[in-house]
Amino acid sequence: MTGPARDGLRRSLIMVGEIRTGLVMNRVALPTRAVTELLSVVAGERVRSCERPVRSSVSPDLLHGVDCRLSTAPGTRLRGTGTLQARGRVVGGRVLQCSTRAVLETGSGLRLPWTHYVQRPGVVEVTGRGTPADLAARFVAGCGPDSLEPGAANALLLARLQRSRLLDQRPPLRTRRTRLRWSAVVDDGSARFGGTFTLVGDELRTFRIVVPSSAGASPDQITLLCEDLAFHDWLLTTVATAADRPRAGRGAAIGLMRLRPVVDDLVHLWMPGAVVAPGFQEIWDQWEAHAGFTRQWSACVDRIRDRLALLESRLPTGPGPG
Repeated sequence: MTGPARDGLRRSLIMVGEIRTGLVMNRVALPTRAVTELLSVVAGERVRSCERPVRSSVSPDLLHGVDCRLSTAPGTRLRGTGTLQARGRVVGGRVLQCSTRAVLETGSGLRLPWTHYVQRPGVVEVTGRGTPADLAARFVAGCGPDSLEPGAANALLLARLQRSRLLDQRPPLRTRRTRLRWSAVVDDGSARFGGTFTLVGDELRTFRIVVPSSAGASPDQITLLCEDLAFHDWLLTTVATAADRPRAGRGAAIGLMRLRPVVDDLVHLWMPGAVVAPGFQEIWDQWEAHAGFTRQWSACVDRIRDRLALLESRLPTGPGPG
């Protein structure tokens, strides 16, 4: 980290961010070419795409300047000045994520010209005294007035992308967006990954992760881990909601219309941990062992497929050959 080593900030890399996840507002999944055009949010900058193990694309970064207080313990005062990095990500041509993050670093204590901060994209310099654990815990707990709020950058980018002329605004199913607020500490004193994922409500989730410095994790790898978690949490939430939805009383055709898009557009996207750095698979293994994400996913998908089979059996059959 740059700047004088004056407090606990010097010993650890701290990252904070927020991710919003929802369905692309289009009737069919977007092909890669359309996704590339949708995510071309910075002139002259390339959209990164891959086809394996799951088709996904990531936009160039957009920068947002911030100069605000940071939530800390009573009696302490911290201020952050710098830039946030925001980006869009589309998975399978069907799911859109907007993700904003920043690395928190110890500043010089002086208010520098904005050219200094712009030359350090995605870094917010912190002045004052505080500890990494306190900053990480209080950030995910929520913002006070004028505090660091990456969700505002997400909201701007999400509105821009979802209102694109490329989208017909006719999604095949109704879903709820989710919001993951996260913090990460890369710590010299930790030998293993540790994480706490919490469902706060229907929309909000929080995630606190400690990454051992021996993992050699980059900010981009940590961000992708959090995006992958947010993506699979949204998938599980959406499919579980569809599985629990009361059966339609308006006939088999209506029921099929509501359930088929879940199987056709979403089920094949479930690949937890497939895109994260190899060293991060440990944290996914911990989640699977304690929360049983994939077991719950499989149960929900089986329920939906059984209901589809039942509804299809109730459809009227046409007249046989004369």
